[in-house]
Amino acid sequence: MKTMKILFATILLLQTTYSFAQRTMKKQILFLLFLFSTSFVFSQTAEPETSPCPNPKKLRAMCGMVGDWTKDFEPQGKYEYLYQRRFLEAACVDLEKDSKEEISKKISQVWIENEDKLICNNTQFDVGNGNIIKFAVVKNFDTFIVDIIDWKVNLNKVDETDGRTVLDYVKYQMEKAKGTSLKKKLKFYYSSLKSAGAKHKSEL
Repeated sequence: MKTMKILFATILLLQTTYSFAQRTMKKQILFLLFLFSTSFVFSQTAEPETSPCPNPKKLRAMCGMVGDWTKDFEPQGKYEYLYQRRFLEAACVDLEKDSKEEISKKISQVWIENEDKLICNNTQFDVGNGNIIKFAVVKNFDTFIVDIIDWKVNLNKVDETDGRTVLDYVKYQMEKAKGTSLKKKLKFYYSSLKSAGAKHKSEL
């Protein structure tokens, strides 16, 4: 009789334990379903975590990249310099989809919107807060000059500090370089920029 009571009590305990385990598991499953449904709804309604487009923050420290001819450790096709990557990223260029014309349009738009920030100060540069194109001329950075011409950026900004356009500045540098090997390169810059639409301040 005593054995039967113990057996009955054990069975009752097991049933109670099983019932409690079922309720606990059910609560856990419901909680997990709640978390899943909440995260799903949030993923459908939340703003995607993407960078703004265009993204002018990508243009920060541009003068350093141009002044040092900084290479890109992961070059993209013909683009081997870091400043190129930064301009492409700032303008949200898709190299696989965008045509040459679309790339130029996107970059020239970002350039004009941030032109007041594309200025440089450097001990090797004689224009305070000077146009980054003038800085590239001083650094003899041929690739940068070719790129800004291809991208059709504004070439006719007049800097307040020297009162010159890029073309004025190149001509000034040519006069300073008379009798040196540098004059040939400056003449190349001058003719290339002029052909691309660069003007003297007097022509504006």
